[in-house]
Amino acid sequence: MKNHPGMRAFIRLSRLKFLVGGLLGFALGVAIARFDGFAISWLAYLHGQVMVSAFHLMIHYSNDYFDRFCDERTVRTPWSGGSGALTEDGLRPGVALAAAIVCAFVGVASAIVFWLDGNSAAALTGIASGILGWAYSAPPVRLLARGWGELDVALIVAVLFPLAGYLTFAPAPSVRLFVSVLPAFAAMWVLMFGVEYPDVEADRETGKLNLIARSGRTRARAFVYAAVLAIYAGSALGVLLGATPFLEAFVLLTLPIAWPLFGQLAQGELASTPINANIAARCVALFVVTALGSVLAYVAAIL
Repeated sequence: MKNHPGMRAFIRLSRLKFLVGGLLGFALGVAIARFDGFAISWLAYLHGQVMVSAFHLMIHYSNDYFDRFCDERTVRTPWSGGSGALTEDGLRPGVALAAAIVCAFVGVASAIVFWLDGNSAAALTGIASGILGWAYSAPPVRLLARGWGELDVALIVAVLFPLAGYLTFAPAPSVRLFVSVLPAFAAMWVLMFGVEYPDVEADRETGKLNLIARSGRTRARAFVYAAVLAIYAGSALGVLLGATPFLEAFVLLTLPIAWPLFGQLAQGELASTPINANIAARCVALFVVTALGSVLAYVAAIL
């Protein structure tokens, strides 16, 4: 039986591939908690992951809803320009807003359960993720148009989601947790810069003044270079401050992705060209491999 067109559009709206960041972030926090000696319960793991993924999906739905007028002007790629469900598939905007509200409700309900179970730290971490996630796209705050969106998303995905994973099983955060997320935090900046890179003109025209739109592609290259270098500096600093030594080794596996990215950036002067779409894809891949490597570093350390 074929899927209903509306269902296909809704799945597209969900941008499920980007949920990998939340899955890996939460898994990293859990792996560090296990490394620190805390017992892991799969039921608690599922509970925490539901909270994180609900707020993550909320960000996707609210972003498509509040960004739909900007997305109409972009040349969409698989990694940038929104999902296309509202602008190309004809899905009603109200569906996206309703889905965002439902996901926010699920996230808050999961946080309340944590609170009632006596785990206020995990609950507050989830609520903080939800508030920052809503503020990313939604007015009147709309951080993505003020040059704060990149920091906002990096904090949510690369810091708060791992923190939620850790606090699901540990009573308080550790220094090891915060130093271990440094590579993924830097890589999340790379991802954000990459997915903004193809949409500079459309973002400027619609007042979506993120850092890349403010700086332009030529100067933006320096931002990406700095963020990529920060991945490796972060892994070295993390190991120095208490992260497992495996972290640096696994993060170095991203070099075959990072090095060609520099070459692609040098060619990406024109808007709406395949090279800009390739830059976005490579930036996403760099984050995923960095986050996955961070998780595997702790899995290797535990084993």
